Amino acid sequence: MSKIPKFVLLVYLLGCFHPVKAQLLTIQDAVDQAIKNNAPINQMRSQLNQKKEEWRTQTGISAPEFSYMKEGINNKAADPFQEKRMTVSQSIDFPLTTAYRLKGIRQEEKAMEFSIQEEERKVKANVKSRYVEVIYALHLQKLRDQQLKLATELYNAVYTQFETGMGNGMDLTKAELQVAESNNDIDDARRQLHQARYSLFNLMGLPPENQKYTIEFMDSLKSNDVAISQITALSVLTEQPSYQSSIKELEASGYFLKEARSNILPDIRFNLYKQDYGTGYNFNGFELGLSFPIWYPLEQKGKIRMNLARQEEIQWKQKEIRSGVKEQIEHAWHSYEVSRSTIKRYDETIRSKAEKLQALTLSAYKLGEVDLLNLIQAQQIYLNSQQRYLSALREFYIQLIELEKFLNKELVY
Repeated sequence: MSKIPKFVLLVYLLGCFHPVKAQLLTIQDAVDQAIKNNAPINQMRSQLNQKKEEWRTQTGISAPEFSYMKEGINNKAADPFQEKRMTVSQSIDFPLTTAYRLKGIRQEEKAMEFSIQEEERKVKANVKSRYVEVIYALHLQKLRDQQLKLATELYNAVYTQFETGMGNGMDLTKAELQVAESNNDIDDARRQLHQARYSLFNLMGLPPENQKYTIEFMDSLKSNDVAISQITALSVLTEQPSYQSSIKELEASGYFLKEARSNILPDIRFNLYKQDYGTGYNFNGFELGLSFPIWYPLEQKGKIRMNLARQEEIQWKQKEIRSGVKEQIEHAWHSYEVSRSTIKRYDETIRSKAEKLQALTLSAYKLGEVDLLNLIQAQQIYLNSQQRYLSALREFYIQLIELEKFLNKELVY
């Protein structure tokens, strides 16, 4: 084999064994991609673009009409016709009616903008919550690995006792079961991690070919504390995009109601003429017409009643939004407070005492001072306290993310 092929082969093999570079996915990256790829949000943006152009079709100005007229036709007479006329006709709605209609459309546009903001906040909260679930699963895996390590230490201690004649086969079987259960818990933690990862990827709209195992996640999150004065119910409720959207919808229905009532005013029609009485188009004329809505009781009264019913619907919708958001804020706040207390209690007391109890019990078992049951209980106390702390930490961040959605502040990053 020549030198060149050998060199090419060497480069190829080095490339194959070169470690793949990991890609860090931050929580903000996940949020940005999810909002960018979210189908409902993009649909709403397209609908908003349609609404922004709708006013052009609702100006109340109809297409001009061009017509040609010839009257008094008599081929036997010296003059074959009496008059020829070319006409341009233009009809417009009464200006006040058009003004109300355009203002209503503008308010609908603003309502849609607030609806998009509301949807973006929901997607942002969902993505951050899923990201928290991924971090929780990663830490749960570490806890399960630690659980297996403790179970292995327990097995080794029991096996030593068994070999020296101080233990029995029943204790050894229990220790083997502890190791097997720990392995099962590790498998379950891996399942949770895969489920959390793919759930996050799907919410981000990440294509399957990009959902790689080389994607890494932040090991921990940062948070800002929340002062209770920031979640005063009324001051927060009226600032919610969903509530602001309903306000704009109510204003829009008010303008459409005025539009319907203003239809009692006549529409206007203009006609401009160029006339020929046999000597050429040397004469001009114009005509002004008014269209009176004699069918007003049938057509416009229906529109008026429809808009009155629409206003009542929106008012009930506002009440529902206020009560629903208030309940969500209170639930998120109280859950946040409880989980924060649990975390604080664990950091101040439980962590050190549980670790100390587990270590002392293991030493005492090796010396024959306590039985296997006490050792297993000490390990369970330690592992349960770790599990509860991890669950409280997850709940802490998830509820803080819920508060973030309503306060519109970056509390978790």
